Amino acid sequence: MKKITIWLASFVLPAILLTLVSCQKEREYISLNNDEQTVTTASRGPVIRGYRDSFEIWLNFKPNIPGGWNPANPNSLVWWPGYGNGNATHMGNVSIYFNQYTVRQPSGGVYMFSRPVTMFFGTQLQAYNVPPEVSAVEYDDKGNSVWFQNDPAGIPSSTASPTKIIFSGTMHIIGGTGKFTGATGETTLNGYFNPAPLTSNPNALLEGSLWNNGWIRY
Repeated sequence: MKKITIWLASFVLPAILLTLVSCQKEREYISLNNDEQTVTTASRGPVIRGYRDSFEIWLNFKPNIPGGWNPANPNSLVWWPGYGNGNATHMGNVSIYFNQYTVRQPSGGVYMFSRPVTMFFGTQLQAYNVPPEVSAVEYDDKGNSVWFQNDPAGIPSSTASPTKIIFSGTMHIIGGTGKFTGATGETTLNGYFNPAPLTSNPNALLEGSLWNNGWIRY
């Protein structure tokens, strides 16, 4: 009987140990859920997740007259500061402030470039300590914010009709606050707005929409 017990122990114990090791390794694998990469049980560092948002926006036309704005070329050398409400992944209901600057290129196209969002919304964003390279800030009511900057090459825009200017291009996530402190990422920005009210009132508040789709690491 003693020999049988020793034999069983020599067979069963290794099998149990092998099972435990296999389970541990399985828990350490990186899994994907709803397009989001989740952390391993052994990791506590930043992870990459999908990022999406959508906003209804309102913006103003601010021509850079000292810089050479010309009525014959009305969409060039113009700041477009604005704000909006919507929702974003990882935050829920959010608001946004942004500032864009359009310049006509030698090719004839009008491109949007980053300008400090705090140029027009410094008071509203004072609590977030936003650096000057940030052109857009999305934030919730819990102290979380995500900071964006246009791609250095600019974002192309075009006039689709007298009531619709459209734009699409790359944005970079370059920081944030709260759980997004030090965040990085990249999104594709799409949007449009209606410039028609400017024909009768250069101070009109223009309506539009924008949305981002990409990834964030935090």
